[in-house]
Amino acid sequence: MEFLFTSKTFPFSTAVIHSGRTLETVLTGIPPGGSKPVDGGVVAELREIFRQLDEVLAAAGVTKTSVVSVRLYLQEVMRDIAAVNEVYKEYFGAHPPNRRAYGVDLQVGMLIEAAVVAELP
Repeated sequence: MEFLFTSKTFPFSTAVIHSGRTLETVLTGIPPGGSKPVDGGVVAELREIFRQLDEVLAAAGVTKTSVVSVRLYLQEVMRDIAAVNEVYKEYFGAHPPNRRAYGVDLQVGMLIEAAVVAELP
C-alpha cells in the first residue's frame, strides 16, 4: 500500500493506492495545511475538492478520466444538490463517473466531502 499526501493537519492520508491498481482518496474543501473550508459555500468547496483531486491524480500519473466512482457527502443535500450537480458536470464533462450523494452531519463547518476511487494503469 502506498500513501500519497499524508495530512499534516489531520490524522489520515489524503490518498492511498492499494493493490497497485486502485487509488482511493477522501477530500474536503479545506486546503492542504488549512483548518477550515474555503469561503464561498458548497460550490467553492467542491471546486477546491476538484483542485485537490487533480493534484492527487497527477501524483498517481492519471487524469480525471480514470475516476470510476465518487461519493459525495453533503451537510445540506436538498439545498445544495442542484449547485453541486452543475459543478460536477463542469468538472467531469463527457466522462462522468458513477456517483452517489448523501446527506450527513459534517465536521469543522464543512458543507461537502468527497470520496473518490480511480483505476490505475
